[in-house]
Parts: sequence; C-alpha cells; structure tokens
Amino acid sequence: MWKKWFVIGLAFCFFFTLIGVVQDEASAAAKKYKMVFIVKSMDNPFWNMMLEGAQMAAKDLGLEIKGLAPIKPNNVEEQIRQMEDAITAKMDAIIVVPSDSRGIIPGIEKANRAGIPVFTSNTRAFGGKFIGFAGAPNEEAAYLVSKAFLEMTGGKGNAIVLEGVPGAQTAIDRKTGIDRAIKEFPNVKVLTSQTAKFSRVEGMRVMENLLQQFPKIDLVLCANDEMALGAIEAIDAAKRLKEIKVSGFDGNNDAINSISEGRLVITGAQRPDAQAYWSVLGTYMFLEGYPVPRDIYVPCPPVDKSNVAEYLKRIKK
Repeated sequence: MWKKWFVIGLAFCFFFTLIGVVQDEASAAAKKYKMVFIVKSMDNPFWNMMLEGAQMAAKDLGLEIKGLAPIKPNNVEEQIRQMEDAITAKMDAIIVVPSDSRGIIPGIEKANRAGIPVFTSNTRAFGGKFIGFAGAPNEEAAYLVSKAFLEMTGGKGNAIVLEGVPGAQTAIDRKTGIDRAIKEFPNVKVLTSQTAKFSRVEGMRVMENLLQQFPKIDLVLCANDEMALGAIEAIDAAKRLKEIKVSGFDGNNDAINSISEGRLVITGAQRPDAQAYWSVLGTYMFLEGYPVPRDIYVPCPPVDKSNVAEYLKRIKK
C-alpha cells in the first residue's frame, strides 16, 4: 500500500513542479485549446462542482472548455452523442465522466479513430484508448468510510446497502469497498443490497419500500450522499431515524450539513473540483507533449462529527 501512495505522491510533486511552467506557457501559447468536459448529469450538485473546477483550470491555463451533461441523468448513449458532436466540431480533446464504464467505449473508440485524445475523470472507462484517469481511490475510500461507520455504530445489526448506477466504475468500486468492510464485522447481517442509481429521489423511494419490507433495520450504507440523504428523508418520515444509522460518500454540502445536524453519521469527502482540475491539467500537458501519469488520485478522507466543523467552514466561505 505504501508503494502506491509513494508513487501518487511523486506524481503530485511532478505536477506541482510543472504547473508554474505550464501556466506561463499557457499564457504565451499561440493556440488556445478547445475541450469538452462531459459529466453524468446535472441533478446532483456534485457535477456542478466538477464543472466549476474544470472552468477554474481553463482560466488558469488559458483554455476554452464547454461543460456538458446528458438531459436524462446517467444516459451513456447521450454522452456518446455529445462526444460525436465534439469530434465533428474538431475539439482538441474530450474529458468524460462515463455514466457506464463499458457503455462509453464506443464513444472513446470513435474519438481514437478521429485522433482526438480522451481523458477520463471521476469514473474509469473499461476500454478504448485514453490519456489517463483522475479521481478518488473509490474502493479504498469506501472501505475506510464503511469500516469507520461500522465501528462507530457498534459493529453489529441488520444492514441495507444502497448501490450506485449499475455498470459505473465508481459504483462497482464503492460496492466492493463496502463489502470488504462488512466482511470484517461478522455480527453485521446484510438484509439486501439494491441500486438507488446515485439519486436522492431513488434513495428515498427505495428506502420507503425497504422500511415496509424489513421491520428491523439498524444500518444503511450508501455509495453516495444523494442516496443517503434520500434514505434519511424516508427514515425520518417513518419516525425511525433514532434507531437507523446512515452512511454516505462524496462530502457534498448537504451531507456536511446533515452530519452537523446529527442525521448522517459519516461520509467520504471527495473533491470534484480538484478531480476536474487535474483532469484538465493532465489533458493540457498531454497536448503540450509532457508525460502524464496514468492515474491521478485525489484523496477522499472520512468526515464525521469529530471533524465536520472544519468542512462547515469551507461551505460558509
């Protein structure tokens, strides 16, 4: 494990050493690169934060970036059409957050044939040729958040797992991390594991049904904050919030506030703006002929009542 983080540290040092040079060159560059940055949806504030990070990088590097998202959340077919439009428009690069890690492959392959480089952000692709990936170490982070959650709640009881969008690398990795943690607690019994598609509305709907199905639930482990917040709404409406504890993942502003209010127990604080920034920077460096690390990991530390005040300060800034 230490070797992996050592390599990551070297990669970050490499980037920070070059960023000043890159910014100077960007200001003097004859060509202003044009890119598209395609996220999964706009129904989650997480993706707004990601596109804001992309625009921050564009400003720093003197680029033009167009932020896009499918009208129907998590629609990979629409993402591919947006990639096709970018190819037709002869964009210099495409940065994409795949809604479906396998389903996005045809779009990447079309860009490959057109000679347009692709960078994957937040969610990996399972095929096609792409420059690299920038995002959270989802499996390890989900494992650490889930393990901390189970330790904080006594390490026993009946549990529900709410999964993300089927086929997305983030959903697969986080589910693997959650399962790893649960295996370390033999007194935790998983009643069921179901998808709520990373959606607050779906999280609420699925949880409402599960509350009817299972009279005794102690724990709900969610693969993102939106599902967790939806589940909390359903649990609260059923007047069972005191007996059922919920964990999330992402660290969005609503989740941070929920932890401070004693409703959500824990989350993992992703930095979607940083993930986007590194994705844009990596893409720019590739276009300029610099070597780029294949994987750029952005830390995702746990947030609970012990350190939530620090994150509340950031929200209020």
